[in-house]
Amino acid sequence: MTAIVKQKSWLIVLLGAVLALQSLTAMSRVPNLAAIPAQAERPNILFIFTDDWGWGDLSCHGHPYVKTPNIDRLAVEGTDFQRFTVASGVCSPSRAAVVTGQFPARLNIDGHFAWVDDNARRGMPDWLDLNAPFLPRMLQAGGYATAHFGKWHLANNMIPDSPAPGEYGYDVYGAFNCSGEQMPVHEDALHVL
Repeated sequence: MTAIVKQKSWLIVLLGAVLALQSLTAMSRVPNLAAIPAQAERPNILFIFTDDWGWGDLSCHGHPYVKTPNIDRLAVEGTDFQRFTVASGVCSPSRAAVVTGQFPARLNIDGHFAWVDDNARRGMPDWLDLNAPFLPRMLQAGGYATAHFGKWHLANNMIPDSPAPGEYGYDVYGAFNCSGEQMPVHEDALHVL
């Protein structure tokens, strides 16, 4: 099946932002983003990140029975990256790499965040360092509104005092695998009134 790929300027800007973030790993302060265009000229950025999907798990890539019409539409109208790798095959380190631009081992995150004892045994912190460079904060500094919806897992709901997504630079969030109120997931969503 031939995939339809259309380049969109917003995706190029997102890729540029991620690459710029990666080049800032040695810096501990938020960079000057005064060069970002005025509000009316800035593109919207929508970044969808999922774990444990294979290339063939989407109907636009030929899955025989899974139907993903909304994602298929995004693939047609946006850019469909068909060769993409992350720094880890596990959720917490892969997410840490994407939002900080740093290799997760640099942050001592080499597995998913778990119970305090488990994290200590693996030499991991209990959550992503609040002082790490963070893409949402950089976008906020450039005048963007930021939001996160879905799986968080840069801390976890097993540690009640772990930082919530808002402490990392999100103006609005609805998440699970974080401290505080959990966004309903899977079969939980069926029980919401």
